[in-house]
Amino acid sequence: MAQAAMAQDDPEAGMIGWPQAEMRHALDYFIERRMRELDIPGVALAVIADGRIVYEKGYGYADADGDQDVTPNTLFEVGGLGLPLEAYAAMLQVRERKMSLDTPLSDYLKAPWLPDEEASATVTLRHVLNHRSGLSDRVRLGSRGLSFEPGTEFGYSGMGYVYLADVMSEIEGVPFDRLMRQRLFRPLGMSSSGYIIPEGLVGEVARGHHALWMPISAFAGPMAAIFAILAIATVLVLRLGFHRLKLEPFDLVPAAVIAPVGASAILYYLQGGWALLFCLGYFIVWLAAIALIVAAVQYLRFIFDRGWSDGVLSRGVRRSSFSPVLFVAVLLMSLFFMTWQVPLPARDGDDFNAALSLRSSAHDLALFVTGFVDGALVGPPLRATMIESRVTVAERKGDRFGWGLGFGTREHEGGLTLWQTSTNIGMRGMMVIDPSRRAGVVILTNADKGKILMQEVSGHVLGPEDPWRLP
Repeated sequence: MAQAAMAQDDPEAGMIGWPQAEMRHALDYFIERRMRELDIPGVALAVIADGRIVYEKGYGYADADGDQDVTPNTLFEVGGLGLPLEAYAAMLQVRERKMSLDTPLSDYLKAPWLPDEEASATVTLRHVLNHRSGLSDRVRLGSRGLSFEPGTEFGYSGMGYVYLADVMSEIEGVPFDRLMRQRLFRPLGMSSSGYIIPEGLVGEVARGHHALWMPISAFAGPMAAIFAILAIATVLVLRLGFHRLKLEPFDLVPAAVIAPVGASAILYYLQGGWALLFCLGYFIVWLAAIALIVAAVQYLRFIFDRGWSDGVLSRGVRRSSFSPVLFVAVLLMSLFFMTWQVPLPARDGDDFNAALSLRSSAHDLALFVTGFVDGALVGPPLRATMIESRVTVAERKGDRFGWGLGFGTREHEGGLTLWQTSTNIGMRGMMVIDPSRRAGVVILTNADKGKILMQEVSGHVLGPEDPWRLP
């Protein structure tokens, strides 16, 4: 109790040093309040202290309908949180001398994976784990091109881990999902985690949630910009080239056709086909809803303006014309509903991607943290190598940000911490580890605003908030 009291008096120690009952009460109050303020449907939390899980809990619901409670074992799409797990499994292969940190990964493959032969003979495991491979983060597009010479710069790259997954799979001679289950998940007790899951479990995975305006604006914004640019270009061509002063509606047809096609291409390039379908779907539903409301109001205007005569609708009357004012009014009214949280479609159980498709729980990820702080499976020396072999990425306000072999690192006066975030659409999660205190926190959320909450919770649990807030 004396040690706990001292820790509680130290503002740098965070809640991790509090008596557990007080920590739990404070976390429950804070998380439930912030979930209401940020409109986050569900949160799963696990806290690790002295190498063991000391608190885990689920809050809220796994979907906006509220018929499935979140628990510490609820599966989330954790995406990027799988990268340090893959890195740890790769270090296990290093320990077994099946792979080396500085040998080109292409040496382990029968057929080249990278199209650039020179780069193929250069990219190593160290480059991939440090995010210095030159590969992009356009994982949904499967881009295998390099943007810089390997080892010369830092560039966060999910594609590097896709490459590594293929190498690890070929070395072991088994699919990557099975490899991770056999070599990492089962030994650490992570019985629920997997990159591929049975279709029967898909409905149990927490659904990601977006504010309605996000998918709509993601498509409507580029479309409006492209239309405006093409419309201006059309006006200039007609006036300067054809000396026409009057613009006909038909003149804007090319712009009206090209704008949605161009917006689709941009969205596909930046986010991939799945995001395109999601955003386009909500955009179409939004426009359809506006059109139906406008049509209904127009019909009611027609009925009440003209009335009925002897039970028969009057003939020979002029129908009410379309009202642009009515359309604009309905459009503006729809903006009041743009903050609604809308669920994302669930990822298919067999939709595999080494950098995106991991489904895991707060409990399972906490088990990984407990294994990591003790150097389970790989041994303390290699675990230390993962931390010490880091490259500096940026320095801000006295804090040094870097990247080790699989984790982001942050050094400040209070010490060094490791972190990784998950940024799947509609899902936000964070894993933070304090190796010196053998402590950590895992927080998973099913809304984009979880980005705020996960940093706040990490700061409160492990130390003052400012040193934990990522730039």
